[in-house]
Amino acid sequence: MTETLTWTQARRIALRAQGMGSVRRDEMPDGTASRRALARTLERTHLLQIDSVSVFARAHHLPVYTRTGIWDPAALDRASRPGRGRLVHETLAHEAAFATSEVHDLLGFRRRAAAREGWSAVKEAAESSPELIGRILEVLAERGPASAAEVSRHLGDTERGEGWGWRRTESQWTVEYLFRAGALECVGRSAQFERLYIPSAPTAEVLDRAAATVAAADGTTARKQEEIRGLTSRAARALGIADPASLADYFRLRRAEVRPAIEDMLAEGELEEVEMTHPAGTRRLLRHRDAPRPAPLRTAALVSPFDPIAFHRPRLRQLFDVDYRIGIYTPAERRTTGYYSLLFLLGDVFPARVDLRADRRRGVLEVRGAYREELPHLPRRRRPEDGPVAAALAEELERAARWQGLQGVEVATGAGTGALSAALAEARRAAA
Repeated sequence: MTETLTWTQARRIALRAQGMGSVRRDEMPDGTASRRALARTLERTHLLQIDSVSVFARAHHLPVYTRTGIWDPAALDRASRPGRGRLVHETLAHEAAFATSEVHDLLGFRRRAAAREGWSAVKEAAESSPELIGRILEVLAERGPASAAEVSRHLGDTERGEGWGWRRTESQWTVEYLFRAGALECVGRSAQFERLYIPSAPTAEVLDRAAATVAAADGTTARKQEEIRGLTSRAARALGIADPASLADYFRLRRAEVRPAIEDMLAEGELEEVEMTHPAGTRRLLRHRDAPRPAPLRTAALVSPFDPIAFHRPRLRQLFDVDYRIGIYTPAERRTTGYYSLLFLLGDVFPARVDLRADRRRGVLEVRGAYREELPHLPRRRRPEDGPVAAALAEELERAARWQGLQGVEVATGAGTGALSAALAEARRAAA
């Protein structure tokens, strides 16, 4: 008989599977404790999606803060360097991401596919400069870590082509290709947030391996299936409870790719089908056998739109009743909830979102907008009132400011700043 869960139970399982519910730090810990916080987060999420926007904090720094509180992001920089202490590799997992070594290895099929595809820009470069790949590898072996732009300048390659968009030189396109194909690895980012590369092996070995990968293109199906099974298993454990589309999205796989893995996991008992009651109708979901109990959560935390809790927007709507659309790509006059709003989690509900900006010159965290979520399906008795939401949010913003080394919080009020801004400003005054 299929087990039935309430909507609230499903939300709590999903949040606890992601590591939510633990006590969060209020003060900056040392490097060892920050590394432990990073490792604990990765045990749950397996990845940290990378984003360059730093209006408040980098997206890949936020998930550790969301789960564990204040930590030092320098621990992530150290954990991404080659050596015995390495915890993560930059790779293409859910978009560009820092992923655990296990996940990086399981994404081998993606790198093998990139090596076989041979992008048109790289093919043209190979025809016009057949020695280009070898020269790039030699430059990086001698001068790395270096960015694609630095390699291009060193080779005297300055022609960027015509048109708009990704206007890169031949050598820059080739560096990107070599990274996606696994011939280069990223070992950090520059001050301009450019990837810094080194060869993943000695030049001759990389070239031999690339040739072998292309030659063996037809013999990789079984290996790819094993890798997808491993990724699907990790996605299911990380999500706790999910539908097939969410399992596929976690590592940007296709539904057809994960279907055989899901069938195997159901047959072996790693997954089980459950029903979730919902005001819009019962939903069938898949629960992992290691999914946590749906215990209530006493937590208040800011959540990035690129956090695994939120990055699959259909799941965010299904489980949390939140319709999120980032404002970065919307003209200012058409934005309704700011430029880069973070969700605010209170218990197992997202009652609000805030548009933040760290003014580091003045040492102030600016709250440019505080908005209530509509939560159209959530019963009124489950929706916290403005006062408790504002009080909890004010406390969380104080923690966020301390994390970013800021001395104060300023809340904008008035037209366009959201229905919660006045209550938040009042909560700040009361706390002071």
